Amino acid sequence: MGMIAIIGGIGSGKSSVLQHISDLGKRTCDCDEIYRQISKEQEFIDLVGKTFGVVEDGEINKKALGEIIFNDGEQLKKLNGIAHPLVFGRLEEIFRGGEGDMYVEVSAFDKSMVDKFDAIIYVKTQKQNQIQRVKLRNGWEEDYITSVIAKQMSAQEMESVADFVIVNDGDIQHLLEQVEWIIGWM
Repeated sequence: MGMIAIIGGIGSGKSSVLQHISDLGKRTCDCDEIYRQISKEQEFIDLVGKTFGVVEDGEINKKALGEIIFNDGEQLKKLNGIAHPLVFGRLEEIFRGGEGDMYVEVSAFDKSMVDKFDAIIYVKTQKQNQIQRVKLRNGWEEDYITSVIAKQMSAQEMESVADFVIVNDGDIQHLLEQVEWIIGWM
């Protein structure tokens, strides 16, 4: 199969799915973790500093960068234009460095990424579940969570590109059974 993306909105359960796949002995990777790594590397810091002017004492001022990109889709596209090639370059290295399929959690998934994966698993849940999970996990206000959800790829768009759909509206056992069925099928 190759590289399999695990996508879904914030609070959908992507991390739980990835953890269970890892527990089943499969190779896994998290794009957020790769982003955290490259965001500390000089190449990325230099590009972000040149583009946004938010580097202080050799480090990115994350708060200042967040204020620039959060409400401006064009600025977010610029940041993604810097980050995505570096993240996917590192992802390819990791994939080539091992054997067998690799399941990849992709938080900031968009349609430009579809061709980078051999299959896509979409973790779907009701919006109210997303809000409650993120409130519990992050302590964020509902209005902020709703604004984050609105900026992500829509549920309909994610489902339209998915090869498999996991519905995470039940208990953890139901989630794990769906994961095991998909992994067994692949």
